[in-house]
Amino acid sequence: MKLSSSDIAKIVKGKLTGPADLFVTEIVTDTRQLSITDGILFFALKGKNHDGHNFIDSLYQKGVRIFVVEKLPGEIERYYDTAFIATVNTIEALQLLASFKRKSFHSPVIAITGSAGKTVVKEWLADILGLTTSVIRSPKSYNSQIGVPLSVLKLEDKYKLGIFEAGISLPGEMTRLQKVIDPDIGVITNIGDAHRENFPDSKVKTEEKLKLFVNSSLIVYCRDYEIIHNAILNNKILKSKKLLDWSCENAGAKIFVKKSSLTGGRTGIRMIYNGSTNNFEIPFSDRASVENAITVAAVCLALETPAEVISKGIAGLVSIAMRMELKSGINNCQLIEDYYNSDPGSLGMALEYLKSQDGRETTLILSDFVQSGRDEKDLYGEVAGLIRKTGIKKFIGIGNALVRNSELFDDGARFFYTTDEFVNNLNNIDFRNEIILLKGARIYEFEKIGKLLEQQIHQTVLEVNLDAIAHNLNEFRRHLNQGTRIMAMVKAFAYGAGPAEISALLEYQRVSYLAVAYVDEGVELRNSGVTLPIMVMNPDPSASELMIKHSLEPEIYSFLSLEQFAAVASRHGLISYPVHIKIDTGMHRLGFMPEDIDTMAIRIKDKECLKVVSVFSHLAGSEDPALDYFSHHQVEVFLRAAEQISEALGHSFLRHILNSSGIIRFPQYQFEMVRPGIGMYGVGHFEGLDLKPAGRFKTRISQIKRIRAGEPVGYGCADVSENERIIAILPVGYADGLNRKLGNRNGNLFIKGSKVSIIGNICMDMCMADITGLTAEPGDEAEIFGEKISIDELALKCQTIPYEILTSIPRRVKRVFFRE
Repeated sequence: MKLSSSDIAKIVKGKLTGPADLFVTEIVTDTRQLSITDGILFFALKGKNHDGHNFIDSLYQKGVRIFVVEKLPGEIERYYDTAFIATVNTIEALQLLASFKRKSFHSPVIAITGSAGKTVVKEWLADILGLTTSVIRSPKSYNSQIGVPLSVLKLEDKYKLGIFEAGISLPGEMTRLQKVIDPDIGVITNIGDAHRENFPDSKVKTEEKLKLFVNSSLIVYCRDYEIIHNAILNNKILKSKKLLDWSCENAGAKIFVKKSSLTGGRTGIRMIYNGSTNNFEIPFSDRASVENAITVAAVCLALETPAEVISKGIAGLVSIAMRMELKSGINNCQLIEDYYNSDPGSLGMALEYLKSQDGRETTLILSDFVQSGRDEKDLYGEVAGLIRKTGIKKFIGIGNALVRNSELFDDGARFFYTTDEFVNNLNNIDFRNEIILLKGARIYEFEKIGKLLEQQIHQTVLEVNLDAIAHNLNEFRRHLNQGTRIMAMVKAFAYGAGPAEISALLEYQRVSYLAVAYVDEGVELRNSGVTLPIMVMNPDPSASELMIKHSLEPEIYSFLSLEQFAAVASRHGLISYPVHIKIDTGMHRLGFMPEDIDTMAIRIKDKECLKVVSVFSHLAGSEDPALDYFSHHQVEVFLRAAEQISEALGHSFLRHILNSSGIIRFPQYQFEMVRPGIGMYGVGHFEGLDLKPAGRFKTRISQIKRIRAGEPVGYGCADVSENERIIAILPVGYADGLNRKLGNRNGNLFIKGSKVSIIGNICMDMCMADITGLTAEPGDEAEIFGEKISIDELALKCQTIPYEILTSIPRRVKRVFFRE
């Protein structure tokens, strides 16, 4: 993009303040995805929980000089040689700019919508069509009001086909997306219940989605969804277009499909179109995958793609992982696995994500691009430029084309013809203290590399959904008064989820404070690059030097803790080191008793080395309506103590007493700060909050056995059955956090669509489950808790609380962090 600041202002209908001749080369909406600053245009987007305007000052300090805003910053003269383009709505401005870019692209554009399957259809379609032409596709599931324009802005003339997906959740949104994508070909997958609550009925939702195709020349859909078929035929504009419907039930459809089951979980499809019959084999048997594959094949037939290309592409389809995973790697590395697709557009997005992971040097392991249609020198020259632009330290290329074009890359880059060749040479390459991005086309099987570079090869893992944690945090934010700060609790290994990754997310989400239980937890966060203020809730007096070294702020809860920490701070010559005063208002754990407040305040006032930055307490029963009288009493005691301290010290400070349940049940006591904890991880029931479970504890079947009637299973021969049965042995036991109370048929696992009983006594490293009647194999997944078995259900059976379940999962269980 080569547009000046004045050009941009005209396109987005904004008012320009500042230089008119600053040129834009790249658009950014996420401050984490900023590798260079020259030519960057930053859109300050506003949402319910985020405001990009808060980042303007820091971006200016980094060198960004062009901003699209809804309000100009104060003292604008401070921003020397900077262009500000003021608009009414920055999201709409982004869409206007993308619409302008779309008008300059003269090759066909395909748009895909529907309730489910959009991303899969887009990926599969791009993979197959990419075998014969150059394709640009929206990365991952970029289908929102922001994701769609960001995708369309990637359009360039070197691509001969654009494929984008569009999703909506509210009426009116599709009309805006239509102006951005303006597709030549429209594809609708199906209509389901997603976001149905925002529409009067499914008919209205269907009509809204079909607005995407008002200017399209061709619409592809499944006639078996009558609601879609009827909505098209009842629309004067849509029914006049070329319609390509397919059906497994109605021979009157343009494409009639006959399905047959094949061995090995495959499905055969016969597609009769324009008098010709085409036979394809799909490597799946489930209904959703088969429907998606048929839709892809129908679009390919409409585009007159050669049957042999379709056949090859359909047979080679693989399951799409809808996420980018961040794992612990060997030698203190972090591993980002992205096998989602491999084209220059998706590579750029992945590199931006890689650069957003601060603190370590970066490595890219990349395969050849499988799509053709572009000159190799041009294609891999662009890749080499991207690598230089984003400052990637180490590059490894795998594939014949990369080897042929190795001279385009900087000295130090290494190349291998195949994945196996790289694997065989792995011991000759030093990976240490770096972030490694694996970005490969599916046929290169980069999973082999991922397994070798992972720190722990353990089939039992705790998956942590970072998007869910961000969503849950923002659900609590919705209930806070303006200006109320958040101290996020990340103690006890972030409730078992993993503190460094969670804390980095919370820092980006702009919480004000983090809180840990012990000093070593805070040190770990500092070593991982976290810069937020961190309060230590149970500081060991012997660790005061360590706290000061790592800028950790202690909770002061007794006269002894006050004097011990003050002595160390004074010895270091510190002035006004931040501390937090804990008041015991009735729970009777750590904290100053009310009768000690006056004496404590006098003592701390005399210590210039310390400054009280917050005073807090903890409610004993905030979740229990029967204890509301006691909660109100605690707050009364707390407010009196805080007032005494404030009067004695002569300055104000932050006050906080509410935990997750308190935030919802006692909004009048938010004061200056609140402390959400386990609720951020989607655990607990809070009225008015739409929380998403962030953790999924799972393992895989190691072995399957047939056990004769009368034979026991497990230690103590505790489980005996009169019937023959099939059992699964799984590599998870009480040393992995699987409570022994779940054994002997008290607990369940979720395997192959069914809940199955855990049988016998749970062992240290293993357990057994009765899978009689299931068609299961070694390697099949088993959920311990997550989407199908809630952690609350598990806690109830263990006669404990979800906190204990989460925090009992030890570090030997690998944490896998991902974003949808």
